[in-house]
Amino acid sequence: MRKVYTIGDCVLDLVFESDMSVTPRPGGSFLNSSVSLGRLGVNVSFISELGEDRVGVHIIKFLEQNSVGIHNISRFSDTNSNLALAFLDEQKNADYVFYKTRKGMKSCITFPKDVKRDDIILFGSFLAIKHEFRNDLILFLEECRKKGAIIIYDPNFREQHLSLLQDVLPFIKENMAMANIVKASNEDFQLICNANTLSEAKNWMKDFSSALLVYTANKNGVVVCADREYGYEVPQINPISTVGAGDTFNASIAYYIMAANIRKDGIKNLKQEHITEMVTLAVELSQHVCMGYDNYISEEFAERYRKQKHPSRTRKGEFTTYNLLKEKTTKG
Repeated sequence: MRKVYTIGDCVLDLVFESDMSVTPRPGGSFLNSSVSLGRLGVNVSFISELGEDRVGVHIIKFLEQNSVGIHNISRFSDTNSNLALAFLDEQKNADYVFYKTRKGMKSCITFPKDVKRDDIILFGSFLAIKHEFRNDLILFLEECRKKGAIIIYDPNFREQHLSLLQDVLPFIKENMAMANIVKASNEDFQLICNANTLSEAKNWMKDFSSALLVYTANKNGVVVCADREYGYEVPQINPISTVGAGDTFNASIAYYIMAANIRKDGIKNLKQEHITEMVTLAVELSQHVCMGYDNYISEEFAERYRKQKHPSRTRKGEFTTYNLLKEKTTKG
C-alpha cells in the first residue's frame, strides 16, 4: 500500500482578526497537509518534532484522531512546543509571527527506513532549510530518490525570513533540484529570486531543477509547466481565512497522485486530462478551507471524496482553461 510522508514543523496556531483571537488550532504547513490527507483516507505519516508539554500532548491527540501516523514524530523535553500567531488583514491573508523555542538547537527528528517506490514525500517551509536539520534531511531525500519515491517540495518562503535568504538560498535550490514536483507561489518566487512573472521564475529554475512546476498566483490562477504550460482560472470567493489554503493545495496534489494511481515514471509525462483534474481538485479543496478558520478540510467535506470511486474526476465547466500568452506556449 502506497504511503505519503510529510515533513514539517509542529506549531500551535493562534489566529487574530480585528485584534480578536480565534480558537487556537494545531498547525504548521505540513501538519495541515497531513490532517487533510488523513481525513481523505490516505495512509499518511508526519515527520516532525514536538515538545512533551501540554501543547504537544494536545497536538498528538489531534493527529491520532485524524488518522495521521505519529510514529515519526520525535519528542523533546528541554523546552516548550512552538507557537505561530497569524494576523488576518482585510483580504483575509495572514501576516505571521513565529515563536521558535528550539532555535539553534540540534534537531531530534529521526527518519523512517520503510519508504518504498512510488511513495510520496511532501515537504517544505522553514524546517526544510534549517541548518540543524539539513544534513539528516538531505540523506533521507537522497535515499528516497534511490528507492523511487515521488518528492514534492513547496518552499513556502515567508517575508520574515528574508534576512536569512543569502544563507539558505543554496538549500532552497537543492530542494528544488531533488524534487519531482515543485509547487510554489508567485510570492515565493518574488521573495526568493525577485522573479515577478512565471517566465522569470522558470528561467531562474531551469539551470538547477527539472521538476514539474505548479505555479500558483492566488486569485490570478494556476499554471502547471509540463510538456507545455497549462493555465487555469479560479472562481473568485470572499474568504474567511487563507491560513491553510496552500497547505491544502499541496495535500490535494499528493491525494490526486494516489487516487489516480500515478507512478513516479508518469510525473514528467502527465496528460492534460490529469493536470486539469489535479488542479480542479486542488482549487476546490483549498477554497473550501478558505471558507472557515480551520487549516484543513472538514471531515464532512472529506467524506464525500472517500465515497467516490474516482474522487478526482473533473466536473465539466467547473474550471476553464484560459488562453495563454505567447511566451507560455513554448515546449519545455
